[in-house]
Amino acid sequence: MSLPHALLGLITYRPATGYDLGRAFKRSVHFFWNATLPQIYRTLNQMETKGWVTSTVEHQEGKPSRKVYLVTEAGQTELVRWLAEPTGWGEPRLPLLVKVFFGNKMPREQFVEQIRQYRSLCVGLLRKYEEEVPPVIEHYSRMTGAVEDARFWGLTLDFGKRQARTGIDWCDAALEEIEREG
Repeated sequence: MSLPHALLGLITYRPATGYDLGRAFKRSVHFFWNATLPQIYRTLNQMETKGWVTSTVEHQEGKPSRKVYLVTEAGQTELVRWLAEPTGWGEPRLPLLVKVFFGNKMPREQFVEQIRQYRSLCVGLLRKYEEEVPPVIEHYSRMTGAVEDARFWGLTLDFGKRQARTGIDWCDAALEEIEREG
């Protein structure tokens, strides 16, 4: 995935500052693509150089000025172009699986603890996806007027929930396998 394209997508809903985009990112795209605020600001500068966004400075009484970004026609074109590209299989980077691959080289208790910790992470994510994210989707769909888009946001949420459940199931099976081998 491309950070510039994720930012273009977010800005299409409404003009935003880098800080606004960082907050929106943490409540949406962050669940499947991570970026820090410095990366977001750096990328916005690059996007502005490419002509994908423009910015205006809004002066505020008693507060620092805000730089607000808007998507340009070139940015809209780039987003549509990128969305139409075929998506290949991304390279997964799961440190846990590297540890599992070499699991026979660590003490069994330590291995089991690694699996239990990952299971706990998956349980926490699933809870978050089931309880915390749906109200956020509802809020942003109302706030941006993107009611139809909320259906697609829900599809990404469904993927996350299924992935978390799969992680839990895998951990349970791995723990059972380790216990059976004794």
